[in-house]
Amino acid sequence: MLTESQMNSIGKPDMKTRKATHSQLRLQNRQLLLRAVYTGLANSRVDLAHTSGLAKPTVSDLISELIDEGYLIEIGLGQSTDEGGKRPRLLEFVPDARHVIGVSVSGKRILGVLANLDGRVLVRHEQKLNGAQGQIVIDLLSNVINGLIAQLSAPLLCIGIGVSGLIDPQKGIVRLAPLLGWKEIRLAEIISRKYHIPTYVANSTELAAMAQFAFGQTDANSLVTILVNDSVGVGAVLDNGQYHSGSELNQLQVVSTDGSKRVLETFLGWSSVRQRTEAIIAPYLDSLLIGDELTYLHLRQAILDEQPDALAFQEELAEYLAQICSWVIMLMRPEHISLAGTISNMGQPLLDCVIDKTRELVQPDLLETITFSVDTSLHLVPLGAVAHTLQKELGLI
Repeated sequence: MLTESQMNSIGKPDMKTRKATHSQLRLQNRQLLLRAVYTGLANSRVDLAHTSGLAKPTVSDLISELIDEGYLIEIGLGQSTDEGGKRPRLLEFVPDARHVIGVSVSGKRILGVLANLDGRVLVRHEQKLNGAQGQIVIDLLSNVINGLIAQLSAPLLCIGIGVSGLIDPQKGIVRLAPLLGWKEIRLAEIISRKYHIPTYVANSTELAAMAQFAFGQTDANSLVTILVNDSVGVGAVLDNGQYHSGSELNQLQVVSTDGSKRVLETFLGWSSVRQRTEAIIAPYLDSLLIGDELTYLHLRQAILDEQPDALAFQEELAEYLAQICSWVIMLMRPEHISLAGTISNMGQPLLDCVIDKTRELVQPDLLETITFSVDTSLHLVPLGAVAHTLQKELGLI
């Protein structure tokens, strides 16, 4: 990152370019200082000048701006240095200076959260789609956002939306989301115009990985999330957040356990899993409380009851997940891999089975530095949308 003195040494472009460059530089420096306080790297103007390399007048100017906008507050005086002098005024980040809306749009439902700048969920709002597609889904999305806006107790910073499908995150366009009946939908533009607020759109699996990186329990600098819901996808955050991406794997051709080749959705998509599960538990319906909807929890119970067909099906699911893990490991060398989405309700036994089968597909030493986890969070994608917007707007992640 360039300092103001370095900027002065650059050749003199036209006035329009110089103005844009100075504005970008100021924004970068502002984000640098805010992130330093947010992460606890520094908590005074003196420390910020030292850690950032920026001139003290520049630091004072930008910190005053951040205080005026409510992102930072002064909380008292710190200790003076060994050389003496004035005691520094300590700074503290204000998590509730702004609120952020994060939304997940999947084939079955829209789930939105209202969160503060620390990622703490304050309110959640859910809308089932019941087969809705096209413009109706956009209308229902607006209903969820309206419900969250009604709960605001701080200014709204921005809106982030995760969609299961092919996304152009730079332009905020949903290129293709078959489950929603969306094709070439300029979703970020539609929502931004409606609410007059910055809006960002990204792939759901990418956001799931970002949620784990920003707010999860792991401290890995590179991680991958395998997200299995109605669809199957992989999201990655690499190089301490410098790179992140995600994509659906539904149409990826894989070899089945019987030697045939079919798309991955056929084996891991919930519609296929549901049919298999219904057949497996049919003889045991009297002992299982199905209720209104069949879930992975019913399959898990059948496995705990050691029903042979259920145990065999878990092995089969693990075979396909292990193939995904092996591709991920060979291509990305992540420090952590997480299994998330509704399939996470299968719990640790499924993950243990996946790890064992992955060990058969890659060199054993490659697994020694990788940790694995199951993430059962209900808000993973919406929280990832929050993290994504905090990165875009404030540079905090």
